Amino acid sequence: GFVRADANEDAEFDIADAVAILFYLFKEGISSGCMDALDVNDDGKIDVSDATYALAFLFLGGARVPPPFDGCGIDPTPDSLSCESFEECSK
Repeated sequence: GFVRADANEDAEFDIADAVAILFYLFKEGISSGCMDALDVNDDGKIDVSDATYALAFLFLGGARVPPPFDGCGIDPTPDSLSCESFEECSK
């Protein structure tokens, strides 16, 4: 299981997660064992729209993040992204 949008796997959803997604995209600054967590809008790919979606939800009252978001769970949408490990959900 994993928590969607917790891109830095710190058990919090905040601006640091949007920054982590941007680092992944433009600086390859993170190596996540759970790529599904970075797919904030659940469209099956990781791109700048995921960081934008996260920021819109956090600061503008944008659309709710798709499940699993409020707690650990599995991705209900089939796609090619995987989640091999997510530390907070394995506790």
